[in-house]
Amino acid sequence: MGQLAQIRHALKDLYLNIFGGRRRCESTRRLDGKVVVVTGANTGLGKVTALQLSLRGAKVYIACRDLGKADIAVKEILADNPSANIVTIKLDLSSFKSIREFADDLAIREPHVDILVNNAGVFMCPEWKTADGFEMQFGTNHLGSFLLTLSLMPLLKKSVAARVVNLASSAHMTGQINFDNINLNNGAYSPMKAYAQSKLANILFTRE
Repeated sequence: MGQLAQIRHALKDLYLNIFGGRRRCESTRRLDGKVVVVTGANTGLGKVTALQLSLRGAKVYIACRDLGKADIAVKEILADNPSANIVTIKLDLSSFKSIREFADDLAIREPHVDILVNNAGVFMCPEWKTADGFEMQFGTNHLGSFLLTLSLMPLLKKSVAARVVNLASSAHMTGQINFDNINLNNGAYSPMKAYAQSKLANILFTRE
């Protein structure tokens, strides 16, 4: 097992030990007629979120970089909820061009968006850059979700009571925004340092 894989497993075990693993939502609120966007919903928490929202009657757009994986997720969701209204649209949060294309496509399909769940992100990756030249974790986890939210704001404002949900991490507590070296160039990069910076940015964006 590589060093990064070992770190991921250790952090997962730490999370389970601290927070006790799974939690169940007690709300029974229906979302019939609501339009929801969930990024990165082809696996994990995003897929569970998409399933649960579909069970409450929402129309759910799964926004994923890999449409093949998204289609598999849709089949699995439909197996659990045959009446689910699930649509896939390609979205690569590491590309500003892809984000803008996604927002334009969605604006053609829907007059409004009621809920945006910014779930997608990358975690503890090796050092590399987004299509627009930003450090991958900061560029995807923060800048991508930031631009997506602002690009969908006209649709969100057309909803009676829109909600934006930004998934963060306790890693933000060790984060620091490196304004003078946002890409962590010249040897400043480490997977955890970059991830914590991106998660702190998520928190600051949400509070603002």
